Amino acid sequence: MAKSVSITVHPSDLSGEYLTVSDAMKQVLDMIGALEGIEAGESSERRIVWRLTDAHTNSPPFTVKAEAFSRDPQVSIALEADRVANLYAVAISSVLEGAKPDWLESEPGKLLKRALKRNLNGVGHTDVVIEGEAPIVIVPATARIGIVALEADDEAADEDLQRTEFGTVECQVIGLTTFHSSPAIIVMERLSRQKVMCILTPALAAEIGPEHQWSEAWEGQNLRIGGRLTYSFDGKLKRINASFHEPIEWADVSLSELKQMDITDGRTVQEHLDEFWGERFG
Repeated sequence: MAKSVSITVHPSDLSGEYLTVSDAMKQVLDMIGALEGIEAGESSERRIVWRLTDAHTNSPPFTVKAEAFSRDPQVSIALEADRVANLYAVAISSVLEGAKPDWLESEPGKLLKRALKRNLNGVGHTDVVIEGEAPIVIVPATARIGIVALEADDEAADEDLQRTEFGTVECQVIGLTTFHSSPAIIVMERLSRQKVMCILTPALAAEIGPEHQWSEAWEGQNLRIGGRLTYSFDGKLKRINASFHEPIEWADVSLSELKQMDITDGRTVQEHLDEFWGERFG
């Protein structure tokens, strides 16, 4: 069964304005446009077609249902549709809470901001129901928060990235996406537990194989990723331009085995410290 997303647009009770089908449809198209942009910035690179399969337009509220279909009938897009829909839900929820995800590209961000502004002018609230996800309700109060977050991010985009160095980080892959049409993954850095956008070079992406295999190869994996690390003015890691990776293998070791390890070669703790800090090392 195709993945579905339903958008319901309610008129504003406060403004007293009549919500036309045209205005409601613009709201729906902007929301669906943001969903499409989550998959890829360029239309030619998208594997999913979101088709409007059902609509109720007789009277407010105005509801439209869109379902995911593959551009190539021979290729399944079930995993890709789940990935895109999940990222879409995260993007909307994050923005409504006042934070724009680093991986949310400019075009879907612009469409989402336009829809949020419409929620302050004629649209009372917009309900987004993604199959398998909790419903998201956009009301004027949260729309204002989202608009501020999107506009602040636009203004700070060039100023926020202050320092670049080359190195490695240990992380866990929690999502797959694209960044300005480049393959990318979303990782959680081990020490800070912060979510970071990691952009893959074409060569690195080619090692994994076609995009539809990414979820099997990447998601949930613990990796050591190296490349160009970009930090914000407050010292937080904001972006990784990855050039290599290696898996981190974890070994299960029991507490009793750890207790049996003799790291001091039979010396007492005091003898070990005396030797370490004594003339031998001093």
